Amino acid sequence: MKTNGQREVPIRMKKRRILSLFLAGLMLVGLAGYSSQVGADSEPVKFTLWHSYVGADMRAPFMDEILKKFSAEYPDIKIVEEQIPRDQYQTKLKTLAAAGQLPDAFVLWPNAMTQEFAKAGLLADINDLLEQNPDWKNSFVAPALKEFTVGGKTYSAGIGVSVTSIVYYNKALFAKYKLAYPKTYKQLLNVVKVFKKNGVIPISLGNKPKWPAQSTIFSLMANRRTGSEWLDNVLSKKGAKFTDKQFVAALKDLKTLTDLGAFNKDYNSLDNVQMRDYFYRGQAAMMIDGSWALTDMISKAPDALKKNIEMGVLPAFEGGKGDPNVMSGVSATGIVVSAKASPKQKEAIKKLIKFVTDKNAQQLYVKSSIPVSFKNVDIDPGKVDPLFAKLVDLIKKHPFVTVYDSALNSEQTEIINNGLQAVMMGMQKPEDLAKQLQAAVK
Repeated sequence: MKTNGQREVPIRMKKRRILSLFLAGLMLVGLAGYSSQVGADSEPVKFTLWHSYVGADMRAPFMDEILKKFSAEYPDIKIVEEQIPRDQYQTKLKTLAAAGQLPDAFVLWPNAMTQEFAKAGLLADINDLLEQNPDWKNSFVAPALKEFTVGGKTYSAGIGVSVTSIVYYNKALFAKYKLAYPKTYKQLLNVVKVFKKNGVIPISLGNKPKWPAQSTIFSLMANRRTGSEWLDNVLSKKGAKFTDKQFVAALKDLKTLTDLGAFNKDYNSLDNVQMRDYFYRGQAAMMIDGSWALTDMISKAPDALKKNIEMGVLPAFEGGKGDPNVMSGVSATGIVVSAKASPKQKEAIKKLIKFVTDKNAQQLYVKSSIPVSFKNVDIDPGKVDPLFAKLVDLIKKHPFVTVYDSALNSEQTEIINNGLQAVMMGMQKPEDLAKQLQAAVK
């Protein structure tokens, strides 16, 4: 028995050793698989981001700073950023959309452009992000979310708001020629005549990209003639048409201003940034531009001019049906998620959307002189540039109405942008442009 016992022990030990080695092997395989999985999960999520916040755009410094902050907060997310100038951006984006080659995330305009992309199935919504963050959702002013919502699905949140029709004017030049800021269209015509007679450019304009005349001047000019509901009724085919006399009258108003010499002679050769030089040099009495011009003005305008800059809106138009107190404005652009982004990319992009619009970002808007998109943001007039304080005050006094290129689809926008330039140059009759626009209402 002893001999047998002595023989059995080594056999059992050998079996146990084999079993231990087998289990150890399984553990190593499991650990290797776990390690591989952890490694995969810990790899940065990478996505492409296209935006037009570059050059003189007031959001350029904001975007640079906010993306650095985001990268520090989320080191596991890598953003491949591509900056494209505003005048090239929309064309490039629409071309790639048609080819099915959109980036993972990109900046998009609200209303019509968002509707086009959403209806084409090119976007992923952020409804879950809004539901998970009710405090954030409920902090926005209405346009910031509403104008990115299509069929109950919201696709972005506006990075601030954009006022498109601010009349920046040099009160020293008005005083020099004993002029008051015009309250009516007739008074505006008189102001133009006086400045023109004295060798001063009445209104600086750069319409080379074709959208400025439409966005900054005509949208509100037309609203003064037609009222706000009229455009909605035209586009929804509820009795109103672009050929209606009040809209044609607005086109004629713009032609009248042009023929009087209201704008610099080279207005079709300059873009909306270059035109500002006339105003900065004191050669132009007024400049009609958007809130996006403010940071450029703060950094480039001479101090002697800054103290004389005031802000107003287009005057009332005699016989017009529109509210003379409103100004044209819209939610600013926002970052959207491509429908083709991977699930991990979508989650990462949603984090970015929230990050660039949360309460900390809103304070950065103020620092960058961007009108905020939250309802309640404390703005101390003593801690911001005086020009930004004036803009905040202007926004409080004048409600927004729709800007045309936010309401019209791509075809209609191209027609009006090209058409306005043609009308101003005398190459197309106002009535013919009206007919062309109406034909594009489908």
